[in-house]
Amino acid sequence: MSTVLEPKDNRAFVVDCSANPAGRFQSGADSLSVRIGQRIRRFGGEEIWDSVVVQCEKGHDELTVRVLVCHPAWDEPREVVCMRSELLAESAMDNDQSLICTLAMT
Repeated sequence: MSTVLEPKDNRAFVVDCSANPAGRFQSGADSLSVRIGQRIRRFGGEEIWDSVVVQCEKGHDELTVRVLVCHPAWDEPREVVCMRSELLAESAMDNDQSLICTLAMT
């Protein structure tokens, strides 16, 4: 019996983006990268700075979602969370281990 939460196809990820007033975007994907930028003042002017990056990858035996934050004072983006789920063959896991969350906030 299928449920409402079951994937509708074989895609690993889904993105649902609402960007007012531009519109809305929904899609399934095997890999995904989303950058969220915001206006900042810097060096006497304004620019759009990528503040948050979400990277989704399908590996050999797991799916990974990483969330990175960026700041003009940092040399590199910093990972704040990594979510992993195993690709299961025929048996489903119904416990807390089906999604592994690693927080790396400083």
